[in-house]
Amino acid sequence: MDEIRRVVTVFRELRNGVTEDGRTKLKSPSGTLSTAEAISVVTNGMALAAHFGDGVLRAGDVAAGILGAVVKDPVSDQVVWQEYLETVVREREGWRDFYRAARRGE
Repeated sequence: MDEIRRVVTVFRELRNGVTEDGRTKLKSPSGTLSTAEAISVVTNGMALAAHFGDGVLRAGDVAAGILGAVVKDPVSDQVVWQEYLETVVREREGWRDFYRAARRGE
């Protein structure tokens, strides 16, 4: 459930252009970040966890999928993703594993 919450949080924050607490304004990527894309990220992560891991959905299983969903335009969206990782994810309590996995996926 934790990883699903993270996917939903990332999608919602980037789509809305602000963090959940309303403290940080964010740039939004060029893509739509639809519900279908979020479901796809989770489904893909579950498949990775089942086939290459221990069956438990972890940060590394969803990080690459989120990167693919967010970065549609390799120039402008990469900047949006980097900024989000460094200003929001890196400082968020309990998200260090996701931050590391997302950084490795770049």
